[in-house]
Amino acid sequence: MSVWLGITSILFYSTGVIAIILGGIAIILAFLSRGNTKKLSRQAIIGLIIGTIGVTVTYVTIGLIFYKILSDPSVVSAIREYAQTGSIDAYNNMENAIYSIVR
Repeated sequence: MSVWLGITSILFYSTGVIAIILGGIAIILAFLSRGNTKKLSRQAIIGLIIGTIGVTVTYVTIGLIFYKILSDPSVVSAIREYAQTGSIDAYNNMENAIYSIVR
């Protein structure tokens, strides 16, 4: 089960939270599968590795998205404008600036 959840985590990396949860459960199940023994089985090791890859890929993707959004000068100025004024127009400008990058 750990292997399948790890694979699913990798496949759904773009969903964010779902992929992190699936990868986390894959990691937990890999460790729980050992029972009273101290060694992990081959399948548990594979599940552990794949689950870790799924979680890592998801976090890296989220980080790159935030970096791309927050490194754009138009988004930064729109965020500052919204923080200073708090108006609906400033919020709409900020939203449009973010969506123009994400698309």
